[in-house]
Amino acid sequence: MAMTTSTFPSCSPTLAMLAAVLLAGPAAAQSPGQAQPQTSEQAPAAAPADAKARISKRDCRRLLRHQPSGDVAYKPGVDARGKAVAPADLSGGFKMVLPDVFEFNVTKDLTAYLGGAEDQLAADKAAALAAEKSAAATDAAVSSATQSLTAAQTTYDNAAAAAEAAETAAAAAPNDAALAEAAATATAAAETAQTGLAATQSYYTATQNAASANDVSAALSGAKAALSAAESAGYVSGADDQTAVTAAATAASASTAADAAALSARETVAKSAGMELNVGTVRFNINTGAMTFNGQPLNDAAMGEMAVICKEILSGK
Repeated sequence: MAMTTSTFPSCSPTLAMLAAVLLAGPAAAQSPGQAQPQTSEQAPAAAPADAKARISKRDCRRLLRHQPSGDVAYKPGVDARGKAVAPADLSGGFKMVLPDVFEFNVTKDLTAYLGGAEDQLAADKAAALAAEKSAAATDAAVSSATQSLTAAQTTYDNAAAAAEAAETAAAAAPNDAALAEAAATATAAAETAQTGLAATQSYYTATQNAASANDVSAALSGAKAALSAAESAGYVSGADDQTAVTAAATAASASTAADAAALSARETVAKSAGMELNVGTVRFNINTGAMTFNGQPLNDAAMGEMAVICKEILSGK
């Protein structure tokens, strides 16, 4: 196939050659060995018209677009593109003089060798048990105080009702001295019950506050005081009340023992915490690159690796 390639002053010879190859592609894609023989039925094809490659300046700009990079040679006060910048050592900036020799210690944590992990696990378990015992003790104290408050309230309600009935009877028979005396006695009992109820309520509140603060001792004291106040109101405590107080005291004792065990476990952990073995000291000279360990020079391989690491650390990478 005949081909005429147009020339453009804005394009390079390489681009013109590329266009010629592309236009000749269909004809050149078939080798002589692959050519198919014509049969008698196939008429010879007419010669195609001369083809021309038309390449515009726009095509050249698309294919050969190039933006030269800026001059990256160092120039004080300007960046790679020539823009003015402030120098790193501008007056007023931070300045730090680095020493010629850096040194650091190589240490080994001895916690694992001293049973630190097992001690810590034991301490965690002891602390969890202590918290559980403490919660049980405060719950028992609050339960006992609640029982005492309920008893004091019932005692007061009964005393107030009895006083009201006695006063009503005395008022109906003003000349009956016995009824008047009974009314006075009932009224005094109601007043005593009211005072005891107020005290019981106060101790119950104190027990709740102590339980919220996880103060087992104060909670137990509040529970015992609440029962005493209920009894002063006229309540006659029974076996259930004593059982509740005893349960609170037993739980408090167990909590105290658990706290002591947890404290002992923490002290055991503290003995081995932070214990380190100083293996040696590494010194690195940034000027010479020399590195020593406990005063002895490192071998070449080790020195090379350590030098690379130290340089990366010092450069902030």
